[in-house]
Amino acid sequence: MNKGFPAGMLAFDRLESGQVEWSGRLSADPSLWDLDDVALIDGPEVDLSIDAFTEGGVHVRGRLGAAVEMDCRRCLERIVRKVDVDLDLRFDPDIGPEDETEGLYAVDPDAPELDLLPALREELLLALPEFPLCRLDCKGICPKCGINRNEGNCGCQVEPADSRWDVLRQRFPQESDAAEGAGRGSDDG
Repeated sequence: MNKGFPAGMLAFDRLESGQVEWSGRLSADPSLWDLDDVALIDGPEVDLSIDAFTEGGVHVRGRLGAAVEMDCRRCLERIVRKVDVDLDLRFDPDIGPEDETEGLYAVDPDAPELDLLPALREELLLALPEFPLCRLDCKGICPKCGINRNEGNCGCQVEPADSRWDVLRQRFPQESDAAEGAGRGSDDG
């Protein structure tokens, strides 16, 4: 079941005899994944079913799972999160790279093999949390001295918020964690 899929490459001639199934762990080499400040804890696990669907086209279904290490959005401490992605990808030789959309990728019909890693990388990036937090009540860092407020209070005096924003604060009170992470700290206005 695991033969013929080294490093995310699939030879097109493998599909001539029917569906290819592959499950296993891919390499965690950072140069292959290029995830910026997100680090893979171990190689991502995949469980894939791969079929030919048109002349030269490929349909990939399955699952991608990975444990990643990233920064908390508020306090910048490193945290580990598990990411699971259901995959339904089509590689179509009749479209160009400019026509790619979510789950639809261009493929060179003359290529001897299909490199799945760029598509798997994109799916992994899209599945990462937009506002990762170490915990829901994370207090963040002090804007003056930089101390992690989860570990203690620094005693810095925070300047009062600009009163010209009061009307908007009253009209749009902070209701969710996402609103707080989208531009303001917990009490630095």
